[in-house]
Amino acid sequence: MKKRTKIAIAVLGGLFLLGCGAGLFLLKKISAAGGVRYLYNLKHDTTGMAETQYYPENTAGADGTVTCTALTDPSVLGITETIRFTKSGETIVWDEDYAYMRPEPVSFEDELITGQAEGIFTFRGNYHRTASSYGTAQIEKEKFSEEFWSYDTGKLLKSSGTSYWSGNGWTGQPLIISWPEETKQIMNLYPEKKAKENFVEVIYSGMDGYIHFLDLEDGSESRDAIHIGMVFKGTASLHPSGIPLLVLGSGDAQTGLFGENVSPRAYIYSLIDGTKLYEFGFNDAMAHRTFHAYDSSPIIDAKTDTLLYPGENGVLYTVKLNTKYDAGAGTLSVDPEHVVDYTYTTARAMEEAFTWGMENSAVVNENYLYVGDNGGVFYCLDLNTMSMIWAQDVYGDVNSSPIYSEEENGNFIYVATTLTEAMLDEHSMGEVAIYKLNAANGSIVWKKPFECHNVDGVEGGILATGVLGRGAIEGQVIYSVSRTPGLSSGYLVSLDCETGDAVWLFELENYAWSSTVAVYSQIGAVYLVQCCSDGTVLLFNGANGTLLDSVSLNTTLEATPAVFGNTIVVGTRDERIIGLTIE
Repeated sequence: MKKRTKIAIAVLGGLFLLGCGAGLFLLKKISAAGGVRYLYNLKHDTTGMAETQYYPENTAGADGTVTCTALTDPSVLGITETIRFTKSGETIVWDEDYAYMRPEPVSFEDELITGQAEGIFTFRGNYHRTASSYGTAQIEKEKFSEEFWSYDTGKLLKSSGTSYWSGNGWTGQPLIISWPEETKQIMNLYPEKKAKENFVEVIYSGMDGYIHFLDLEDGSESRDAIHIGMVFKGTASLHPSGIPLLVLGSGDAQTGLFGENVSPRAYIYSLIDGTKLYEFGFNDAMAHRTFHAYDSSPIIDAKTDTLLYPGENGVLYTVKLNTKYDAGAGTLSVDPEHVVDYTYTTARAMEEAFTWGMENSAVVNENYLYVGDNGGVFYCLDLNTMSMIWAQDVYGDVNSSPIYSEEENGNFIYVATTLTEAMLDEHSMGEVAIYKLNAANGSIVWKKPFECHNVDGVEGGILATGVLGRGAIEGQVIYSVSRTPGLSSGYLVSLDCETGDAVWLFELENYAWSSTVAVYSQIGAVYLVQCCSDGTVLLFNGANGTLLDSVSLNTTLEATPAVFGNTIVVGTRDERIIGLTIE
């Protein structure tokens, strides 16, 4: 046989084997993703963004008394409420009509919403979830620096025992704090960090079971990590008064040393010495849902020292911490007491496709808490009477955290949804939406729909929390929408706060679960940072949606970054924490 013939046969054979290998890989992916539905969605786009449904008459009363309408009365959704509290040393569970009054009323005014901590102390920076960055950035080149720091993390075996949680996932935002000098000196920081001027600390709980502590400037360790051994997907919170007290919750069960199931739970840690002070919320018999997880970022009322923690088990925990902090002596303790815990059922939660559980981070204003659940109910709760005031049916799973907005004609809330199985058509497509609600009565002011995909175990819709614009982008609210119109693509869209119509839209090549961050410059310009699922980080002009720069981290990005000044910190699924700078 001639040499050229042999070469040709070898090449054809190699191509055949490659084709078989690629075919087997595709068949495996198709099988794992749901069979022919994956192929259909791969080849067919959704209709994408739809026309806004606008109800301007529902802005009436947004500056008035918080109450319900005939349509938002909780009875419409078949709400039945239950509270648990202690009276004369006895634990009482009350699920009939009750007239409860919190012994020490809570009320969140401006200073309690923003907190006294210098930096980002909770998810999205405050309890209205409107401060995605801290400070003013000195930006000239409008691009990312070529150099960035990287810190290695790790992974943790899932409770199934078959795969791993790795790095940082959704929502996974770090906290970034500039500690007061007095506090810095009593904490277990490394000596060189205690001595460092202008030291800023990154606090990052991850899916490797650790809380990591890093120097914002270079990513070096600032103190020993705390090993807990549970998965942390959500975002922790610090005490807003500046007390070095950290609250966080695990997002999945773990397998114990003897094969036992270790339930997720909430933790309270002292950041003076890394001591665990308290844990709660595991295997709670009050919960209607057996799955316990805590991806919501907790809230603390500094005035009454009361912790509010919504759980994915459907229970809202309210705990009097009784914190004792002596900066001079370097001591910190808590003596928690569950003042009252709250849960509810709905007529919808009896259907298999809907369920209880609060996975998003609540917002608060005055004595009201606003939060959504996995079953499409978004509601307002009076924290002092522990009774639901109004409930709005938004139908989809509320993963995106709400945004509380104080506007000229009243107070409003922006809410967004994710697809659930109940919402899908025969092609595994369905409609999600961004809503503007009247905060006083829950009425829908506008609804902006999007058709998305949901076929290969990766949810479509809006998992990211929006940016409420200020300064140059005042009057806009900006969201990333995943898996639309293509299976792997998405939108970054700016909507007019008044009408819900699109101001601008940018089609992302790869969708984003990570929440957009607004960065404000020294001259008043506004930039947007968007992390995408393929590891690309994008920099936009916030006013018009023009793409200015991008950098690829060659990984999967699901976590939400935090920005302090010019520095962006975000965790990756390939077990790294990255520090980028905008020049």
